[in-house]
Amino acid sequence: MFSTKDSIKFMMAKIFFTLADFSFNSITSVEPLHYHGALTIEIKFIKNGKGKIIINDEIHEIDKNFYIVVPEFVSYSLIPETTLDVYSIYLLVDKTSGYKEYIPYLSKYFVGLDKYNLGVLFDDLLYEFKNRRFGYNEIVVSNFKNIIVKILRNADSKGDRLSHWDTESLQYEIENILYNEFATITITEISNRLHLSPRELQRYLLKNYNKSFRELKAYARMSYASNKLIYTDIKIADLAIETGYSTTEHFSFAFKEYFKETPYQYRIKNKKETKEPIE
Repeated sequence: MFSTKDSIKFMMAKIFFTLADFSFNSITSVEPLHYHGALTIEIKFIKNGKGKIIINDEIHEIDKNFYIVVPEFVSYSLIPETTLDVYSIYLLVDKTSGYKEYIPYLSKYFVGLDKYNLGVLFDDLLYEFKNRRFGYNEIVVSNFKNIIVKILRNADSKGDRLSHWDTESLQYEIENILYNEFATITITEISNRLHLSPRELQRYLLKNYNKSFRELKAYARMSYASNKLIYTDIKIADLAIETGYSTTEHFSFAFKEYFKETPYQYRIKNKKETKEPIE
């Protein structure tokens, strides 16, 4: 049995959390039905064992590598069939943070099988709390954040806003995605990744870049293509594939629409000789 009450505080998605308790226990007998008060979240992870959990009068089978999230006022009881080795994180949530708006899945209970190797993070937390070596607070906070993110991914919360982006971080994410994934990214994919609706994303782009998603994607594609034509000897057919077009003809048509010249004409007109490196 291990338990710590360090009152570690951290912020995530503009939500302030306080660690009220972290524990690792072996449960051998049925727990009484109980619940936690307002603005709390308990996260449990089954390291070993098998049993059931009664949660809001529903019975769920649980086994090794299952996780359980219990928000405020939700009653539950663990029923071991074998010894259950259980990690528990008990968090307090700042009532001014509006966490139900930004992380709706943490206001609901759920039970699921881990797909992201959460056990390693919980084991690491136990080690850090027991040994308390230099920098343990930072590692603990990092692990808590990773656990929350991976549990939300496990919950398959596609389409729900899980975090609130500030302007600077949102701009960086958009630009980074377009820079690296311009060939294949769609507005639906980028919207889901940023937890915005396509309409919200379009409004944001028009406001901050004065361009639509289609225009920004075309700019990224054509900028890449023009540099490749000028500074490399890549075949136009290969460049079409690299920029995400299904055929050379489709690429050539789009390129001419953008630059008023075919890729071949553009290359001949603008080709730069590559200088030999200085020895």
